[in-house]
Amino acid sequence: MPDDWNSYLCNVNDELASVRVNLGLRAKVPDPGYAWLLWVWVYLKQPRTDGLSSGEEAQALWSLEDALVAALANCCSAVLSGCITTCGRREFYFYGSSANGFEHEVSKALRGSGYQFDCDKQKDEGWTQYLNVLFPSEEQRQVIENRRLMDLMKERGDKLEGTREVSHWVHFKEKNGRMAFWNAVEGSGYRVVQEFERLNDECPFWVVLARRQKMASAAMDEAVLELFRKSKTNNGEYDGWECELVAEQVEPKEKPVGDSGSYRRSRFS
Repeated sequence: MPDDWNSYLCNVNDELASVRVNLGLRAKVPDPGYAWLLWVWVYLKQPRTDGLSSGEEAQALWSLEDALVAALANCCSAVLSGCITTCGRREFYFYGSSANGFEHEVSKALRGSGYQFDCDKQKDEGWTQYLNVLFPSEEQRQVIENRRLMDLMKERGDKLEGTREVSHWVHFKEKNGRMAFWNAVEGSGYRVVQEFERLNDECPFWVVLARRQKMASAAMDEAVLELFRKSKTNNGEYDGWECELVAEQVEPKEKPVGDSGSYRRSRFS
């Protein structure tokens, strides 16, 4: 199974939750060969006041996860699909080809850890827990993709300080949708850099917008989510953003889209 782990914050059952999920599984599921949902809830010893885990327990929780992954892979051919930390517990969700020996192996893996835990299992042939609970919404994925690119820029020496011009790429099914979108966002300080058509695209009418803005994560998320929502309202798709890399070293580990001094965050599938 492919690995592509990422995390995000959200509310689960009206409680703050930190979700860590293997996005790489999405293209492979639902997988009928892994029809058993197996879950283990481990109760934290030192939760934060908001119910999330503290740094003091981080290493112990990683060790517990490693033990569970090894044990359940052996007995049930299980794969870890994601974890939810909320309300003073960490919930591990596996999918296995069987549930044979599940409870026994969990007890053995956690024996001597000092942690209280619950575990259970059920058939989930449609992978509903993964798709409907663990997997992020479209808006949550926008935030995840923003963080990926900003982390990559930091790796290349960009401190993401001050303001700079950021370009956003959006495309629409109809030309009228593109115009309505522009009417909805023109008061937010953007200017149109380019309009063009790619007639073979499902959404062929493109526009590139730009404005100067802060490079803080919260500011970028706010800008992207505004454009994402307004593009959806007008039968469009938000396709990502691009800005100049401000750092002494600009040779990237991964080749950016655009010129060698800029990074672009493209739409995901």
